[in-house]
Amino acid sequence: MLLADQQGQTIVDLFFNLLSQLILPNWPDLIALVPWALVALILVFAAWVAWQWRRAAGRNASRVPRPLAGGAAPAGIHMPGPSRWPFVVPIGAALILFGLVLAPRDSAGHQVLPFNPLLLGLGLLVTLVAVGGWLRDAMKEWRATAAGTHGHPAVAAPEATALLNASATVAVAASPAAAAPAASAPAEQREPPPGVHMPAPSPWPFFAPIAAAVILYGVIFSTVLIVVGLILGGIAATGWYLDAGREYRTTEEFGHAVYATRDPAAIWPKRLVPVFAGVIAIGVLIVLAPIGFTWLNGLTPPSASPTPLAVPATPEISAHTAISFDTKTLVVPANRPFTLLFHNEDPGVPHNVQFTTDSSRSQILFDGEVITGPATATYQVPALQPGTYYFACKIHPNMNGTLIVQPESGSPAGSPAASGSP
Repeated sequence: MLLADQQGQTIVDLFFNLLSQLILPNWPDLIALVPWALVALILVFAAWVAWQWRRAAGRNASRVPRPLAGGAAPAGIHMPGPSRWPFVVPIGAALILFGLVLAPRDSAGHQVLPFNPLLLGLGLLVTLVAVGGWLRDAMKEWRATAAGTHGHPAVAAPEATALLNASATVAVAASPAAAAPAASAPAEQREPPPGVHMPAPSPWPFFAPIAAAVILYGVIFSTVLIVVGLILGGIAATGWYLDAGREYRTTEEFGHAVYATRDPAAIWPKRLVPVFAGVIAIGVLIVLAPIGFTWLNGLTPPSASPTPLAVPATPEISAHTAISFDTKTLVVPANRPFTLLFHNEDPGVPHNVQFTTDSSRSQILFDGEVITGPATATYQVPALQPGTYYFACKIHPNMNGTLIVQPESGSPAGSPAASGSP
């Protein structure tokens, strides 16, 4: 006979209970632990990288020769000076992102404002200060370069200058490309000394952040913008790759980037940039089209004798996209609690149904549970007074409509009446 505990469970029962918890865990609790697991994974990976870097410290030691005391760059070569501001700008951008995501909430957990004013204002302030400091450093360097000091405050010592000139003379004499006299080449086509590669410019590093910004706004407002941002990112990455490949091939062939790859007018992507702008315009139109149609429909005068809306016993509403619900008018019974069925048919996207007094959403009458599609939620809504209200998805405020609460006596007899059903 198997041993049993005080509740009459045998060792076999205890084993199968433990096994069922491993096979069928409490998934909501596990999903809530996913962010902490990711943080732990990042910390472990950072520690591993630091350990590997420590092990390879000898290999990673700098092989760049020490600069000559008081030395200056060769004639015609400008080495840009350092600036701390490019490291401050991402801090401001991160604060702006947190300001948009971490919106303030009341004691009941309802969102009070669409953004966090403190974090957003601090992020804008840090970003403006960083951009101003960056511009100040750049202008100081530009003025120093225009004055002929190559951006360095001190002029090279005579000994260092003589050594640099002697080194440049030997390098030019040893280079096969130095056979032609330098004076024969136009001033705008002068190339750097042999062994020095000055990378050509590319406009795509400025377009890539635009794609990232569109993806960010897509996370906040609409999944359409996420798709648009991914397309823009692909275009920017493709253009950047083509520029880098063209520069690499010319450098391999001639020993330096040819003048055509450094001409701003020649490298400007005349074909891809209109495509880039067109994708943005199409995405914005798709997102704003439902709002425009709603506004146009509001301009249509109501009919003289509108058909009375029937009140369903169990109202239903559904959503297939993050743009709008499948209905703009939801009719529910007045003066009694009722059941509301919400069908979220948008795969992988969270939605809910929220009742408020008006579009300002200052007073919340009912806040349904957020569910991730595809799923169906059964909401138990308390009794509402007759009148016209407002409903929306608190995750995607652009999904909204008119809530009509009226007595059931106004429904036609025998009508299945589901004006709010999909």
